[in-house]
Amino acid sequence: VMGNARELVAQADQLQADSNASDESSQRAIALYQEAAELEPDSVEIQLKLADAALSAAAWSGGGQLRWYQLGKTAAERAVALDPRDAEAVFLLAAHRGQIARLQKDLGGLVVPRDLERLLSRALALNPRHARALRMMGVLLERTPPPLRLLMKGSASDVEKYLVAAIEADPNFSEARLDLAKYYASQRQTAQARAQLQAVLQMKSPTQPRAWREKHRPAAA
Repeated sequence: VMGNARELVAQADQLQADSNASDESSQRAIALYQEAAELEPDSVEIQLKLADAALSAAAWSGGGQLRWYQLGKTAAERAVALDPRDAEAVFLLAAHRGQIARLQKDLGGLVVPRDLERLLSRALALNPRHARALRMMGVLLERTPPPLRLLMKGSASDVEKYLVAAIEADPNFSEARLDLAKYYASQRQTAQARAQLQAVLQMKSPTQPRAWREKHRPAAA
C-alpha cells in the first residue's frame, strides 16, 4: 500500500479498534478506507477492511442499513475479483448479500439461501476454521424454511455441528454462543443452553467487545 493510503488505513484502523467507537467514528473509518481504496484500487486488504467496517456500521445504525450493506457488498465483490481464494472476502460477500436479502424481504426468493450456502461452502473450503462463516452457515440452515431447504446441500441436523465448530474456532465469539444457546433451547437441551449463556456472561475478552457489552451479555442474562 502506498504511503498516503497506508496512513489513511492506519487512521481508520485506529477508529475501528476503539471498543467504545460511536456510529460517527465508524462512518469516518469507512470514509477513510474509501479514500485509501481510490488511491490503491488493487489492494485486497483495503477492500476487506471497507467491507468489514460497512458490516459493523450497518449493525449499529438506526436506519439506512441498506446503504452500508450495498457499499460493503461492492467492496467484497471487488476483493473476491482481486483474490478469489481469499476466504474472508468470500465470507463478507455472503454476509452482505444475506443482509440485503433480509432487508428486502427476499429470503423467500428461491435461490437466495442456496446461493448463500454456496458462497459459505466456498469460504469454508478455503478456510475450514473461519468462525464467522461457520456461524452464518449454521444460522442459515436453521432459519431457512423447510421447503427452501430442499434446494440446499445442508440440513437442519447440521446446525449444531456448524455452531459448535464456530465457537471451537473462536471461543470468544459471543454471538455464535448465543445462537447455539437458542438452538439448544429449541431442542429442549436446557443444560447445554445454560452452559453457553454462562460462557457469554463470563467472557473476559470477547471478539466483538461492543456487541458483547451492549447486545450479547444483556441477552444472555
